Order: sequence, then C-alpha cells, then structure tokens
Amino acid sequence: MNTPSEDNRNNENGRPGGLFDFIEQTNVIGNVIAAAASQKNSFEPLPFSNQSLFEENYDESCLNINVNPFLDQKKVFIPNVPIDLSITAERKHGAHIFHPYNYTLCFTHGPFKWEVVRTYKDIKECHRALGKLVKQDMGYSCSDIRKEDFKPEWPLFPNEHDNLINSEMIGERCKHLAEYLKRMLTYPPFRDHPSTLYLLGVSPLSFIRGIGLSHVECLIPKRTGDNVYYGHFSQLKLCCEQLKFRYTKRWFILKDTYIVYTNTKLNNLTGFSMMVDRAFRCDMKIKAGAYHAIEIRNLQRNLILKFKSSHQQKHWFDKINKCLNTTARCFHDVSLMPNGSYAPVRKKQLCKWYVNSAQYMEHVMNGLNNAKEEIFITDWWFSPELLLKRPTEDLQYRLDKILLKKSREGVKVYIMLFKEVSFAIGLLSYRVKQLLTQKGANPNIKVLRHPEHSPSGVFLWSHHEKMVIIDQSVAFMGGIDLCFGRWDDDLHRLIDLGRRENRTELDPPSYQPNAPNLAQIVDQIKDSRERGVDVEGQDNGENNEAKGDVAKPDSKNVPTSKPDSLIVAALMGNSIAKFKAKNRLNSQLSAPNNASPVFQSDVPSNSASLASRFSLKSKSFNAGHKNERIEMNPVSFNDVKLETEENMNKSNVSSNSANKQLNASNLSRQKFSSKASKYLQSDLNEIDEIEFSKKEKVKRKLSRLKKTMKRKGHNPLSRLKRQSSNSDSDSYSDYSDSGDEEAKRSFTEEIVEYPSISNEGYYWIGKDYCNSYKADFKDVAQFYQDQFDRNSTPRMPWRDEGLVVIGEAARDLARHFIQRWNQCKREKVRHIYAYPFLLPKSYEEPFDYDYKSWFKDQLINCQVQMTRSLDAWSGGLSQTECSILNSYCDLINNAEHFIYIENQFFVTTTDPSRDNEVKNMVGNELVKRIMRAFRDRKKFRVYVVLPLLPGFDNPNAIQAVQYYNLRSIVNGQFSIYQELKNQGVPDPLEFITFYGMRNWAVLMGKLVQEIIYVHSKLMIVDDKYVICGSANINDRSLLGKRDSEVAAVIKDEELFESVLGGEKVMVGKYANSLRKKIFKLHLGVYFNNPNKLDVQDCVSDEFYQHFRSVSAQNTKVYDEVFKCLPSDNIINFETLATYVDQPCLSKTDPVKGKKELDEKVKGFLVDFPLQFLCKEKSFFPDIRTPEGLVPIAMWT
Repeated sequence: MNTPSEDNRNNENGRPGGLFDFIEQTNVIGNVIAAAASQKNSFEPLPFSNQSLFEENYDESCLNINVNPFLDQKKVFIPNVPIDLSITAERKHGAHIFHPYNYTLCFTHGPFKWEVVRTYKDIKECHRALGKLVKQDMGYSCSDIRKEDFKPEWPLFPNEHDNLINSEMIGERCKHLAEYLKRMLTYPPFRDHPSTLYLLGVSPLSFIRGIGLSHVECLIPKRTGDNVYYGHFSQLKLCCEQLKFRYTKRWFILKDTYIVYTNTKLNNLTGFSMMVDRAFRCDMKIKAGAYHAIEIRNLQRNLILKFKSSHQQKHWFDKINKCLNTTARCFHDVSLMPNGSYAPVRKKQLCKWYVNSAQYMEHVMNGLNNAKEEIFITDWWFSPELLLKRPTEDLQYRLDKILLKKSREGVKVYIMLFKEVSFAIGLLSYRVKQLLTQKGANPNIKVLRHPEHSPSGVFLWSHHEKMVIIDQSVAFMGGIDLCFGRWDDDLHRLIDLGRRENRTELDPPSYQPNAPNLAQIVDQIKDSRERGVDVEGQDNGENNEAKGDVAKPDSKNVPTSKPDSLIVAALMGNSIAKFKAKNRLNSQLSAPNNASPVFQSDVPSNSASLASRFSLKSKSFNAGHKNERIEMNPVSFNDVKLETEENMNKSNVSSNSANKQLNASNLSRQKFSSKASKYLQSDLNEIDEIEFSKKEKVKRKLSRLKKTMKRKGHNPLSRLKRQSSNSDSDSYSDYSDSGDEEAKRSFTEEIVEYPSISNEGYYWIGKDYCNSYKADFKDVAQFYQDQFDRNSTPRMPWRDEGLVVIGEAARDLARHFIQRWNQCKREKVRHIYAYPFLLPKSYEEPFDYDYKSWFKDQLINCQVQMTRSLDAWSGGLSQTECSILNSYCDLINNAEHFIYIENQFFVTTTDPSRDNEVKNMVGNELVKRIMRAFRDRKKFRVYVVLPLLPGFDNPNAIQAVQYYNLRSIVNGQFSIYQELKNQGVPDPLEFITFYGMRNWAVLMGKLVQEIIYVHSKLMIVDDKYVICGSANINDRSLLGKRDSEVAAVIKDEELFESVLGGEKVMVGKYANSLRKKIFKLHLGVYFNNPNKLDVQDCVSDEFYQHFRSVSAQNTKVYDEVFKCLPSDNIINFETLATYVDQPCLSKTDPVKGKKELDEKVKGFLVDFPLQFLCKEKSFFPDIRTPEGLVPIAMWT
C-alpha cells in the first residue's frame, strides 16, 4: 500500500489523474468492446426499396436559374452525373470523449468540387433518417434484415462508434464510410432526402448553371427584426425590442459576390440576397442570446448569424473574408471602383453605339427573341403595343407579342416601371401591368411599379432608367424608352402618310398683310367679354347656323381647353387661323371635360389666361420675397447681331394696320368666323382610311406606283442628295477646299447606304405619330387611333442615343436591376411568393451566346464602368450614390482637346456653394477647364446640343425649364458665359457653343418645319471617352437623391492615330466613329459628301468656324422662311406676341422659300437662341400657377 506522498509522486511522474484517468480507462474498455464487436454484425444495410427510381425523371435544363428556384419539386443534383467522394479523418484537438474525429468529406459532381467537415454522429443521424424512410416503404427496419439477405449493391453503414476506433483502424473506417456514401448517393430517394442534403452541405442553389459554386452552405439561425431601408425611413421596429432576439433557422449560402438564404420550410424559397458592396462588413461579435455570432452589414441591410460553436463561427468568418479578397474584391475594394460607383471598370467588353432608335429597337427585338433564361426591363414609360421593326403591321414585331411568346417558352420576364402620379401624367403603368401579366394569370411575366406615393414624400422623383438586359449577359441601355414617339431614324422625317400620296406642289401664298395679330385678338376677346358681345358672329344671328356648327363640335374631336394659349400658340409656331378658331370656340363655350378625342388639337386655349399672359403676368409674383429670383442680366456678344429695333418697328407697323382692320365693321368678323370655322372643321375631323373595292384598290396601287417612280420632292433622301451636292455655300466650299492636296488624297470617305422609305404602310401607327409641342399624349389606351391630323400636323422628330454592352459590365447592370427589384419586392410584395427575390449570375460563368447574328456591325472592345444615381427611396441604400455626376466632372476635368455634349436638359451652376437652387457642378467644371485652356492659350472646344424648347405642351412647364436652361448658360451670375466673362474671357463663344436641331418638309402643299427633340444623354471627350445613359444634366438626374439613373462610362481600347487641333493624338474606334456620325448628320454630309468634308479634326479653327457658320446659315434660312420659335429676335413678350404674324417666305412666297431651304439648309443643325426673352428679368411661371407653386427642385 502506497503512502499519499508516493501516490502524489506517481501522479507527478506519470499521467495526471482525475478525468484523464477516467478517459484512459474508457479507451481500454472500448478496445475490449471493439474486439468483441468484430465477431458480430458490425454493418447495418440500407436497402433500395424500388429499383425503378434509379432512372432520373428530369434533365439538366431543370437546373437553369429561371427554372429551378420556382419548381414545386426543386431539383438539386445534375442528372446522370455521379458523385465521387473521398474521406479523411483528423483527431480533434483535446479529443472529444464520444466523437474524437473530424471527417473531411471531399465531393466531386461534374464541374463542381466542394468539401465539408462532419462527425460520425452527423453521418449516423443521416443514416437513421434514411432508415425511417426504408421502414415506411418496406414495413420493417434496417436492423431487422439478416446478414444472409444482404445484397451486394446495398450501402452498408459501419456501426462501430468513434470512441471504439483507434488510430490504426481509422483509415479502414474512412474507406467504409466512403463506400457507404457512394452507394447511398446512387439512389435518388436517398440522395435527394433533406438529411442527405444537410450532410453534403448542398441545396437547390448549389448546382444551378450560371450562379457559380457555393463557397459554403449551412443551416444557421438568423436574427429577425433587422433594418431594411424603405424610402426615407427604416422598417418600423417591433413593439417589444426583445422580440428581435428571436432567431429563425435558414439555409445560408455564400456565393462569389453575395450571401443568400432559403427557407427550408417553404419549399426552399429564396430570400433577400445581401450583395457585397463598398460598405460590406463582417465582424465576429458576442450578441445577447448568441455567444458565437457574426454581424454582416451592407448598404441595404444588416444580419446577425448565430453559430453553435466557435469553430463554425470562425469557419464562416474565414470563408466570407476570403470571398471579399478574391471573387468579390471588385465590389469591395474602393480603389477598383473610381468615382464612387458601385461597379468596377471592366476591360475587354464588347460594345456598340446607336444614334437614333431605329436600329436600337431592332437589335433589342433580336435580343428578346434570343433570350434563353431571363429578361430584365426597366423604363420610365413602357408601351406594350410598340412596333420594334418598321414599316410593318405584322404583330410578331410588336413588343407585347414578343414578351408573351418568350414567356410561353419558359423565359422569365421581370419589368420595373415608374409608378406615375396618375392625375399629373398619364403613363398608364397599371394598364401595362395588367396587359403583360394577363391580370396575374401569366406566371412568367412579373411587373412591379414603384414608388408608392405614400407619406414618405416620394412624389416629385421618378425612376428614369431605360435598360433591357438579356440573360444577365447582354445589356441595352441609354436614353431610349420602349414607348410611343421614340422610334426614329437618321432622316428625322416630319411626314408619314402611309399609303396616301403626299402633295408636294406648293399652294399659293396664304399671307394676308391686314390680318389681325395675336395681341389684337386678345384685346378683341377681352373687350367683347367686357361688353358682353359675341365675337364669333353678328349680333343679329344671321350666322347662327354656321356658328352652331363651330360651337358644338363632336366631343370626340375636340380636346378640353387649357390655359396660356398665347404662349402655346407663339412658342409652338401655330398658324393664326388655328389660334383664332380656338379662341372663338372657347370664348363663350367650352368643350366637354369628358371628351375622348380621336386626335388632339394642337392649340389648347383659355381666353382669360391669354389676357393675363399678354399683360406679362408670368414674371415673379412677389419681388420682395426672400427667395427672389436672380436678376437675369444677359451677356452681350459682338458676333451676335440682334435687329431688335427693326423688328420692333415692323411689329408696330403691322399692329397699327391690323387695328384699323379690327375697327372696320361686323362684316370682317363674319368673314373671320367663317374662315376659322372651315379651318377648325377640317383640322379636327379624323381622316379615316377609305374603303375601296378590289378593282379600285388595284388601280390605285398601280397609279401610286407610277407616281412614286416620277416623284422626287416627297422623298427626304432626294433632298439630302441635292443639298449635299450643292457647292455654292461660301463657308462650305472654303473649308472643304482648304488644306493641301496630300490631305485630300488621304481622305477616305465612309460609304453609307440610304435608308429605304416604303409607301406600303405607316412607320408611326396611331399614337406613335406624335408631336409633344402641339399636345401631349391623350387616350393612350386607344393606341391605334391617330391623335393628330397627318395632313396638316407634322410629327416631332426624336433624337436619342443608346448602346449595347456584352460581358461582365452587363452583369454589373443586371446586378443593379436585381438590387432594385429585391428592395421593391421586399417593400411592396414581401409575402407574395409568386414574385421572387432575384439572384445575380456568377462572373466566372462563360458567355456562350452567338452574338454575331444579333448585330450587323462589328462590336468594339472597350473598358466599361456602370455608374448610377441611387438613394434610399429608389434603391434602399443607406448612402446616396451619385457616381454619374462624379464621372461627368472627372472626364471634363481631364479633357485635353474637346467635349461634345448632347442632352435633353442643361441645368447646372458655376458656384454650388452660393447657388441655392442648383447644386450639380458640371457647369463649374466646364468653366474651370475652359479657363485652364484660356490661360495656357490652347485650343479647347465644347459643343453642346440641346432641344430648342422643352418637350411639353404646357407653356408654364416650358417657361420653367427654359428659364433654368438659359440661367445655366447665359443669364444670371451663375451662368457659364457670365462666369467666363468675369474671369477675363473676352469671347466665350471661341470655347463653348450651344446648338439645336430642326427639319422641314412639304406636307400636302405647305411648307412645314418642326424642332427635332433632343432626348439624348451623351458626352464624348477627346474621341476616347463616352458617357451614355439615362441621366440628364440637371440636379434631378445627377445628385442621386432624386431620380434613379444609370449610365455607362466607356473608354476605348482599340486606338489609332488621328489629328485633333493640328496635333497627332491617339483616338478610340468607339468614340471617334460615334462622334463622326453625329457631326456628319449635323452638317448634312452623312449620306453624301461630294466635297469630302472631313470631320475628324473638330478642334481646328477651320472646322470650328465651319460648324458655326453652317448652324448660323441654317438658323437664318429657317427664320426667313418660317419665323421659327424660339428665336434670338424675340427679346421680350411683346415681341413674342407678334412675331409669328410677321411676313415670311412660307406665307408670302412658298416657292422661293422651298428653294432657299433646298439650297442653303445643310443637315439639322441650328443655333440655340441664347438671347430668347433676354429683356425679361425673369420669365419663370407666375407663383399663382401650378407650375410656379411646385418646389423648385421639380424643374432643376
């Protein structure tokens, strides 16, 4: 018997006592039991109950991203592809008494490889769950099967417990487990069982083609009640904060650039995906109720994940950080995302540009028809009945028919639309949703409208993005909505009579020198109202019958009246006869408010507003208000010649002569009424298609074919040919003949095919034939009915640009769409499971499309970065992103030679710190760059092309936008020209000039013209950089907190040597080819260039002066022929009121006017009227008007 001191000595020299002594004794006993168990049945079989179930009942197409997440019975594994595995074991640190080994299971399934760490207990629990399945099928348990009944193909599970296996036996143990799992995974009912999926660490999202390999998957409790940003406020907290400590189990999956979870209790429905962004954070923390937790945050939400052990916690933490440093680094590393964008710069992207929308829409159609999995669409306005290819009446080219056809093929279509304020603007987004989803019956088309017009304050802003994304691989984007009025080609035609023949022989002159002008009509109406006299006819009622015909028109043909007819009539260039007829109609009687016109008249009117407008009530109402408008002191230029006094004298002469006529007698009133009645009747009647018999149709077609072969004047192409071949223009010939002979010989002219013009159908059908200057869209649901009389009203041409990009940049844009969709889904239809959360595709997946068949031209390699304007209300972001604005400023600041800007708006400032109304810095950056060139005495050019007037039929809206456009350019202390003058630039026009676009035609014997509405959102810098997207140059688009926008910043990778400013420089194929086409169209040498005008060096003095001279000459001719509006000759409202009544060639001598237009007008370019209303200190709408009452941010 040993003494206590001897026992202590034995413990010190030998092994320690206590628990370790107990473990050693347990191991000895275990070895004895193991030796005894080796003589018994140590394996338990897992029989296959039905041999027919070995055949797979699905193919690999069920694993597509657009199919698998929505199946009732979701498929997990690739069919007919075996699962190989190997197992290794490692003894735990501080070996567990019952589970001393960790088994690493390495799996290979087709191209996918992954590994999981499990214990023997985990594998045995899976075996027990499968044994219960066997007992349900066969009626007895696995343990009841005798050994002699075992079949060789059955899986055999080793029953020995881990604590009975020593280190010498562990290798054999791994082989037994591996063999058991291999056999078990060959039987689909066992393989697809939830317990097996948990053991393997896979889910229905593991092997979907396109979304890549999962880094790690596991069932993890997550904390509920965390913030998700909704609009301007966060999700409301639960009443009891302690409820936030409740955890619910979800199957979490870590992909290459995001974390997503599925609900295993709801058919593995996909939840909100947390994408890696610049603010993504992952921290290990100890939270209340979760001692091993990970907190994950990004710009959209935060999550708390609870783990059962520190080992599992560290495993996930390491996996997430590895992902942030590898596959997701491009979205997390700020240095890879310049200008604060959400996306990195992508190299070697295939790109193509589009000028005007004809080819753009045709290629969008090709993309939609070739979609295999998903289609993403977002638009400000979406017209399902839009024809994407023209001219045709074939419904297979109609947008809604294409989408419905693809949905029947199984392609998922997701559309996000701007939810308009219905009483303010009629986009009919709800009708679009009902049509495309077939009132919810179509499971493959989902439409979300956003935002909700709730107390959160989202009333003024809109979702302004325009993009179509095919299979997250091909992205069409730019400024082109898929809606009515946008389709146009390079001809910018004003006329579309379809099968009817246009009469090109000019009518006799219609000008009447003694006719009353607009101002006199206003006075006449005002005086007659005060005396109670009917202006529209004689008091004795002799013309009651005629009067009744005019006063009681068909309600379908006459629109409801609108205010401010004077401004509409003057700004929109309407004829005096229309204006008179309308005022005569509305002075006593008004059209029914519920009218549903077949086409809208182009002159809304209100006599009371006429008088107030003529009395100049559009100025700022309260001059003493603290937010007083800035005094508009215009900058004068030596080279801008204004014949103000002469024009005013002419106006006074015509006004005096007209007053004499007005005081003559009631007879003149009767004549006036009769003429206006006839005009109004002919202007408002719908011209229906005449029904002919078969013989008459054949005769008419033959006659029309003969006349078409003889006609020349009706075709705008012939006019382009003629004007391009004319060489009598001094500036044109001088510039084209300048330079040495060697340069002429080296000039290579691109051959461009003339677009074909068909007379066998309309290019613009129904509401698609539009003119926003005359009247906005009405009754869009009646899309097949004309809104205007095509015989008298020209259409408004539409100028726009777009692009397509193929590659990772397209996935970046799809990622933005998915972020917005998921946020909108969570906000609006969170518990409607038919609307799913979307998943972004992996960037490691190949792009296996045959793109060459989609596009006629060769695609160009470029670097592309996607930028956006997004905020809490529009995308659920906790930090506002304004990367489009940052990109504009960066490119302007780094420009070396020139900048070309083409935009729908130009609202900016030169001093954001002092300007209380406008905050974007584009104007400031332009001034700084010009001043640098001025100080360095270097050539630097800025070309800016804008719409001559904002595209509204509301005069107050026109005034508001035009006020801020001119305020940014020339008027006021924060304008670009004023700032350049202040800093010492004597002539700002040597550096920066502004232009617009017009076109003309002969319509049914009359000369007509119209503004080409510039809707572009484009900037080209140095023929190497391009910004193109949906963002206008104003605060709404650029600040990020207002409208949501997207834009692509493109840098050329295919460079070649060229000349800018006389210097040899490297330019890019993409930017250079785009800019050259635009300039050729502007100057009228795109289709035919006989004088070999080279537009390459747009910085040289010769070209710059030529560009300006062509614009000035075009402007002068248009003014002589049409007295176009707006004009530099109109310096105040008095001049505006009488300007359209002045004689012009289209009225006095149409033949001479047409000759002037044919011979002297080249292209579409005209000067932007910088002196328009320059004598009015402020022509912002009166504060008593709705447009004057809304917040200033609405217009900026």
